[in-house]
Amino acid sequence: MTGILPTNECIEQFQEFKFSKEARFIIYKMDEKLTQIEVEKLGTKKESFEEFYNQLPQDDCRYICYHYDFEVEGQKRSKLLFIGWIPSTAKLKNKMVYATTLLSFKYMLRGIGVSLQINNPNDLTKELILEILLSKARK
Repeated sequence: MTGILPTNECIEQFQEFKFSKEARFIIYKMDEKLTQIEVEKLGTKKESFEEFYNQLPQDDCRYICYHYDFEVEGQKRSKLLFIGWIPSTAKLKNKMVYATTLLSFKYMLRGIGVSLQINNPNDLTKELILEILLSKARK
């Protein structure tokens, strides 16, 4: 652990989020001094993937939990994703701190189905997520 811990609100919000029928995603960020992780935004189910994506900074890092709904052989499914958003255009210090804290933060959030790290913002697409989820569903 890097010594950077989430606020109590992060963990509490995640516990509610896991079972929420209203929330689609949580975006987490580190405070300005890079000393703790805090909730930046809680998105509703009404927000599309594109609306969610457009809220992500192209030059700074974030952690994201996302309820992703999809179909496999006619069955509706939902997976809880953990996304490490660490664009290559972010400041070097931020990339290093987010990358080294990613695993420890993810493990504090019990119930994550699939995790991915995105370094190129163009890689975060519905198609990529669906491809990953379908490959895991076949195993």
